[in-house]
Amino acid sequence: MIHSLEDLRSSVALACQPTGSTSIMKGRSQVYDLPREWVLENIEHAAFSILDLSDYWEFRRLLELLQPLDSEILQRFVSIGLAHTDADVREAAEDFERPDPE
Repeated sequence: MIHSLEDLRSSVALACQPTGSTSIMKGRSQVYDLPREWVLENIEHAAFSILDLSDYWEFRRLLELLQPLDSEILQRFVSIGLAHTDADVREAAEDFERPDPE
């Protein structure tokens, strides 16, 4: 089965843009139901093309979407958030920051 970037973008938008919890969960499920390797190859492009990463709500929902998917991609977006000028976006990134190894 061929998967389209538009399908992924639509699912990411549903999971991350301002909506109710039912829609958010549906969008996450749609993303997680796609082949994992294909999603990992395309999710960053989809997120950058469809989401407003300066919007606290969308940024936090993206981090929630990425957390069970892939820690490396999650941490790349955390780094973006940590450098952001908006305090709420930085706070969201801090919530998902890897704890320091002891």
